[in-house]
Amino acid sequence: MTLTTIRFAVIALAISLISACGFAPRGSYLLDEKLTQIYVSSSDEFSPLVRELKRQLAQNNVAVFEFPESGIPTLHLRGEDISKRTLSLFENGQVAEYELSYQVGGYLQIADQGNFPINVQLHRDFQDNPLAALAKQRERELLYDELRVMAADQIMRQLATVSW
Repeated sequence: MTLTTIRFAVIALAISLISACGFAPRGSYLLDEKLTQIYVSSSDEFSPLVRELKRQLAQNNVAVFEFPESGIPTLHLRGEDISKRTLSLFENGQVAEYELSYQVGGYLQIADQGNFPINVQLHRDFQDNPLAALAKQRERELLYDELRVMAADQIMRQLATVSW
């Protein structure tokens, strides 16, 4: 066997193993073939979550309409709920660690099929340092941005489970 033949066999084996395990690139979802168009309704049409969700829908070849139309599935999103809970304190009573919570809910409305609930609940730990307040504030904002991206991913996964 030549070196070229061995390389070809190894590459073919690697490709078949990757495809056999169900590997798909991150961010690609197997949405129902009928879900090629959608309208996203939210109390804040320009929120970071809605923008990220529309980006992911477009990335998955779903046309996002600017206005509702009959026969087009509509994703209704309620406002996001952001909260924090104290997990631990320093000896002097200042907060040492928080749990950041992010929740968003809604439903997918499909004509003649009813409503399919969409609920996302995410939690992250955040260690605070009162001596670096500005840096920690920026870190907290970055964590919330990351939670919004993760929420959009979970909404896309939930949309992938809907079939009609």
